[in-house]
Amino acid sequence: KNCRWYSGSGIYRNVWLTTTGKLHIANHGVSVVTPELNEAVIGVKIDNESDKNEDVTLVVDVAGVSASETLSLKAGTTGEVKIPLSVPGAEPWSPDSPSMYEAKIKVLLSGKIVDEIVQPFGFRTIGYSAKEGFMLNGRPILLNGACLHHDNGILGAAAYDRAEWRKAELMKAAGFNAVRTSHNPPSEAFLNACDAIGLLVIDEAFDGWRDKKNDYDYHLLFDEWATRDVAMMIERDRNHPSIICWSIGNEIIERKTPQAVKDARMLAGVCHKIDPTRPVTQALASWDADWEIYD
Repeated sequence: KNCRWYSGSGIYRNVWLTTTGKLHIANHGVSVVTPELNEAVIGVKIDNESDKNEDVTLVVDVAGVSASETLSLKAGTTGEVKIPLSVPGAEPWSPDSPSMYEAKIKVLLSGKIVDEIVQPFGFRTIGYSAKEGFMLNGRPILLNGACLHHDNGILGAAAYDRAEWRKAELMKAAGFNAVRTSHNPPSEAFLNACDAIGLLVIDEAFDGWRDKKNDYDYHLLFDEWATRDVAMMIERDRNHPSIICWSIGNEIIERKTPQAVKDARMLAGVCHKIDPTRPVTQALASWDADWEIYD
């Protein structure tokens, strides 16, 4: 038994083997931030796994607008550049009009392309305050959401692409504009569907932390893997415009302990370090009658 009956075991999503040269874009090394509705900042990490120092040129194109930057990399190191672009007339992404764009990124060495990637994203801004609530593209929007587990009913935990898209489509057709991915990181296919049809997402990392629900759930791995898994989830998912918030936990049994506060700060800190643009939340659970402590 692992965490839940629906969570599945083994490999139940696509696995990709990517081959590269020794000078290449790092795995999940592209980040796209849209500080304004017609502006994008493209961050690119480059790994130089060769034994030579290299000067590379990065060229970025979005909707016909191009910019470039030169980066000097010592042997065996990783470097990063951030390239700002202004795209006049860019159409904002929203649940009613989920306009998507592509950042076409090329890495050139001595004028020759050694690596390239196409990164989908959307122009949208998020904000939140006690006065205005949650804002998308500068306007308050109410979230009408539901919790959505990663399995596909009788199909089990396997993330067939069409089943993942159908799941998102069913939620949108039922009148929801938001989902929380209870209680595990969703598949990339599901997030692609949410981007395409306009479904807002709270992306959730864990079902639990240190206290176990079952003998072989994540509590066995928390100390060694929690910060790395959160970091990997955010690096993988941060370019999806549908994601408006990170969740670092569901039904945390040890909610009343000082350690839970420390762990929450630690995990939220990882989120904010990698992605300072989104808020972070955490779910709590009623395992006993001590709700008055929250007062």
